[in-house]
Amino acid sequence: MEKIVVDYVYKNYFSARSKAREDVNHIAQNNGFKPFLINTRTTTEQAKEKKQNLVSRLLYNFRKLFILCGSLLSIKKGTVVLFQYPFAPFGEFFTLFFCRCLKMKKCHLVLLVHDLVHYRETKVFNNKEIKILNTASELIVHNNKTQELFKSYGVDKPCHYLWLFDYLTDEIPNPIYDGSNTIAFAGALDKSIFLKKLQGIPFKNIQLHLYGGQPQDTSNYPDWMSYIGRFSPENVTMLHEEWGLSWDGEGIDSLQGVIGNYLKYISPHKVSLYIAAGIPVIISKESALAEYVEENKLGISISSLTELEERVINQDKEEMQLIRKHVLEMSAVLRRGGNLSAILENIINEKSDNHKQSYVHT
Repeated sequence: MEKIVVDYVYKNYFSARSKAREDVNHIAQNNGFKPFLINTRTTTEQAKEKKQNLVSRLLYNFRKLFILCGSLLSIKKGTVVLFQYPFAPFGEFFTLFFCRCLKMKKCHLVLLVHDLVHYRETKVFNNKEIKILNTASELIVHNNKTQELFKSYGVDKPCHYLWLFDYLTDEIPNPIYDGSNTIAFAGALDKSIFLKKLQGIPFKNIQLHLYGGQPQDTSNYPDWMSYIGRFSPENVTMLHEEWGLSWDGEGIDSLQGVIGNYLKYISPHKVSLYIAAGIPVIISKESALAEYVEENKLGISISSLTELEERVINQDKEEMQLIRKHVLEMSAVLRRGGNLSAILENIINEKSDNHKQSYVHT
């Protein structure tokens, strides 16, 4: 049984790679999937450039079609295809074309959904996104809330839940639990509007450490918040805090705005970062992962950021020891790619069993 993992590559390869996609490629290969990289023959800058005239747009799209058709000719009939969605450089129209062609070749198409760009930006699916998802034989999605969202828009394919994205790293976390009540927040800081709304909260017993690109303006940040810097995604031992915060959007009392709403349906990659680093998570009760985090003793959930200090400093010591134990156990799973590996093994075993049954009946 031929197995491939499909991804794209730009000419300036390293400028556009996300850690989540790269980890999927590595984990899939460790599970017997051959890498199938589709070269866009453009740079990231060219892919983002808006074509100004009709001739340029036609040539640009013809080149994309030519590349995909050439790739399709190289994929054997009946191949198990692990396809990472979205397929950004080719857009939704060509992604739908590619997926439908794979189905015509009787391929078993497993769509691993990283992001839903149109929904994330508008709170609404467009028809092409729905059609792309419905071409899949199976979907690998973030969690049960993601599947519920899909069903509400007419996507009813078999789903496997990642719950947490794997986070490959050779570094072994050595968290320091010294009672300092420090909390890490990693992300796109200038887009995290809620941070500037914490100015009026007079916390005295906790410190929030910010990681990411240098914010343009820190004047609205309170005294108990400080910018630390940025680090390579693989260097999880750079995080020394006792907690990691997963929150986003425009509000501090609830998940507000388009980005805040998105957290109600996805598993943020930063949660995997915290756990890979051996750090328990503080997450909004409205988040899709809130119940999972609490049931699996990976952290705590809060209704409002105004609760941060009280929840951290009054956390039961025995409960805290249990949480830290579970976090370190889950850290080992994520750092070796255990979540996706288990799903891929299940998919391949089911395919093998179906193949054997079909062979017996014929």
